[in-house]
Amino acid sequence: MKFLLALIFVSILNNCASPGVGPNGFLYSNVKLAIYSNGEKATTISKRCIHSVFGLFAYGDASISKTKELGNLRIVTDVNWELKSYLGIYASLCVLVGGKN
Repeated sequence: MKFLLALIFVSILNNCASPGVGPNGFLYSNVKLAIYSNGEKATTISKRCIHSVFGLFAYGDASISKTKELGNLRIVTDVNWELKSYLGIYASLCVLVGGKN
């Protein structure tokens, strides 16, 4: 009975802070996902992240338009996501936009 209660408790609290997509590890996650590519080689890569703490606070701007603007990219060649999570306490989702100036 104690084991069942502990399992329920852990499953409820599991990944309070989660990137929300991709595979999530119970203790640690560090994955990259390809979202878009037009087949051309990027000359510059710009990165922006959003963050979550305990699943209670989330902040950041990882929009493609903002990432493109800050990287001074005229042409977008690819978009990728980088997801990290630590013990359900902290999580981040970063957008990596590759392109040409």
